[in-house]
Amino acid sequence: MKTRIITALVAIAGIFPFFWFSEPVGLNNPLHYMFPLLISAIAFVSVFELLRCVGLDKNYFLAIPLYLAALAFPMLARVMYAAREDFIRVAILAVLVFAVYFFCILVFTYGKDPESTPEKEQLQTGKIALVFMTSVYIIGAYSAVILLRNVPKNGKFLYLIPFVFGWVTDTFAYFTGRLFGKHKLIPAVSPKKTVEGAIGGAVCCALVTILYGLLANVWFGAAPNYVVLAVSGLIIAVVSQIGDFAMSAIKRQYGIKDYGGILPGHGGLLDRFDSCMAVTIVLTLINTYFPLFA
Repeated sequence: MKTRIITALVAIAGIFPFFWFSEPVGLNNPLHYMFPLLISAIAFVSVFELLRCVGLDKNYFLAIPLYLAALAFPMLARVMYAAREDFIRVAILAVLVFAVYFFCILVFTYGKDPESTPEKEQLQTGKIALVFMTSVYIIGAYSAVILLRNVPKNGKFLYLIPFVFGWVTDTFAYFTGRLFGKHKLIPAVSPKKTVEGAIGGAVCCALVTILYGLLANVWFGAAPNYVVLAVSGLIIAVVSQIGDFAMSAIKRQYGIKDYGGILPGHGGLLDRFDSCMAVTIVLTLINTYFPLFA
C-alpha cells in the first residue's frame, strides 16, 4: 500500500503541469500541446502493453501502424478541436482502413509457419482480432479525453471526470467490499471483488458526482445539471467496473498479473487506466446528448 501511495503522489506531481496547460485555446501556443502529448504517450504505452501481453509486439507490420495511430489521434483531436465532426469522420474512416489492413495481415500470414496447424492459426487469428478491437478501444478512449477537454466552456470540468470518478468507484468499491463483501461478483476474472463492493462503489460515485457538480458551481460558477450528474454517476460506476473487468479478463486469458511495471505498486498503464478508458467513451456519449453542465 505504501508503494502505491508514493507512486500515486509522484505521478500526480509529474502530470500536474500537463493538466494545468490543457486549455485548448490558441493553436500557436506550444504549451497547450503538452496535455495531448501526455495523452498520446499514455496511449502509445498502453498499446505496447497490450501487444506485449498477447505476444504480438514483435509483429512490426501490425505494431508500428498501431503505435503511430496511438500517437497521432489524441494530437489530431487537439488540432481539430474546432471541427469535432470532421475528426469523428476521420476516426471512423481510420477504423475501417485498419480493419482492411488487419484482414490483409491475416490473409498474407496464414499458413506461413512451417509448423502451422489449424489450432495455431485459429489462435493467431484470435490474437489479431483481439488486438484490433482493444486497440480501437484504447486509442478511441484516449482521443475522447481530448474531445472532452475541447468542449467549450465546460471542458475543464468534464475531462477530469473519467480519471476522478473511475478511481472513486474503485476506491469505494474496494473499501465497501472489504467491510461488507460476502458475495463474489465475477470470481473467474477478479476473485476479490464482491457484489457489495460494486454496489457501494456505484452509490458513492453517484453521490460524489453530485458533490463535484456542487463544488464546480460554488467555486467556478458552473451550471451543473444535477439529475444528469446523478444518473451519469451511476452509469460511470457500472461502466468503470466493466472496463476494469474487461482488461482483467484479457490478463487472465494470457496468464499475466500486470500489463507492465511502469507504475510500481499499480502495474502498467492499462492496469491503472482500465476503468477510466471505458468511462471516457460513455461520458463523451452522454454529454453529447445530455450535457452535464449547461
